[in-house]
Amino acid sequence: MGHSAMRKALAAALAALFVTAARAQSLPTQIDAGHSYAALWMGRNTEVSVAVNTGVAQAGGTAALVPTAKAPPALDVALVPGGAGAGLLTPAGTLRRDQIASIARYTVMSFRSSSARVRRDGRLELSGELTVIHVTREKILGDWSWGYSGSTTYSDPVTKTYTRPVKFVVLTPHAEFLESYLQEPKEVIAAAEIALADFPELPGIVLDSDWPIVAQDEECSPGPSSGGRRDYSGTVCTGKAIAITNPPPGPPPSTGRDYSGMPRPVVPREGPVGIVLHLRLTATDGTSPASAPPH
Repeated sequence: MGHSAMRKALAAALAALFVTAARAQSLPTQIDAGHSYAALWMGRNTEVSVAVNTGVAQAGGTAALVPTAKAPPALDVALVPGGAGAGLLTPAGTLRRDQIASIARYTVMSFRSSSARVRRDGRLELSGELTVIHVTREKILGDWSWGYSGSTTYSDPVTKTYTRPVKFVVLTPHAEFLESYLQEPKEVIAAAEIALADFPELPGIVLDSDWPIVAQDEECSPGPSSGGRRDYSGTVCTGKAIAITNPPPGPPPSTGRDYSGMPRPVVPREGPVGIVLHLRLTATDGTSPASAPPH
């Protein structure tokens, strides 16, 4: 059998496996927003350009990666900034359209697939639309006084929205192992590489946004105080922090909950933007999958 015939036979076998799966998902499974995130990358891993991690975002939504005879695989995911931006995500994993985060410049993204296929390399590919909302505001600092609380106000937001077709590829695991893999709450990794020609506004939007650290299993309590308000040390939080992975040397300028991460290195704006999803899905047992959240 030639290589072309072998590839066709593999694709046909995987398609048949998907359709006849006895314990496949029948409804979208919830993405665990408390343990799911996205890493944003710019540039390429080549001798002349190194990919740079330019931001992280919290992820929520639903996924149905194992198809049935009635429904193909599907992915519906929303990405929001960490810190003060985490409140932009509802418990169901959808975006709060009527809420503005107390971040000067930030971006939220949402992807909803419309079709799916198994590629020749055995990986599941989901095609759909990526909607990017970029919000910018100016900080307004009031006059300082002894009673000043340290809070910051902002001007009215300026919002710009863009929608472009994008393809996400499930990298871990391969399509043929998805059904058994998802019987336990394991991490699924999916990635999209978006070329400049396909979304020319995206590199500038990513670099013009603040990307606070994404906190997982966060617990906060009031910090110690030695007396008056001026000695109050703020809230103390513990948990796992997801931040950019390639900070420059030197200590960070601050470590608050809304700290936007280390300053990002200069990256080529003409390069592609990569979005890598690290999604933790709830377990499926083939009989009682999670219900789809309302939209």
